[in-house]
Amino acid sequence: MYNERRKELLMARIDLSDPYERYLKSQVDAGLFRSITAAVEHAILNQMKEEEKLRLSGIQAALAKGEEDIANGRTFSYTPGLISEISKKGKQAALSGKSVKREVKG
Repeated sequence: MYNERRKELLMARIDLSDPYERYLKSQVDAGLFRSITAAVEHAILNQMKEEEKLRLSGIQAALAKGEEDIANGRTFSYTPGLISEISKKGKQAALSGKSVKREVKG
C-alpha cells in the first residue's frame, strides 16, 4: 500500500492537446492499452528504443570508419602527449562554443 501511494505521489502529470488525448483515448477504447498512461508509457518506450538504435548505429559507423582507416594505413602512434593534445583541442572547442558530437557525449 505504501509503495503504491508513494508511486502515485511521484508520478508526473502531463497535459495533452486535444488531438493527442483523443488518439490515446481511442487506443484505450479499442482495447490496445489498459489506460492512457499505459499508452503514453508505450510511446515513450518506443522513442527510447529508437534513440538507442540511433546511438548504436552511430557507434557502429564510427567503428567501421576506424577499421577502414586502419586498413588503409591512416593511423598514428600513441604518444604520452597525445591525450593532452586531444584534451586541449576539446577544451578549445568547448570554449569556442562548438557543439559536441552525440557519440562523444555518450
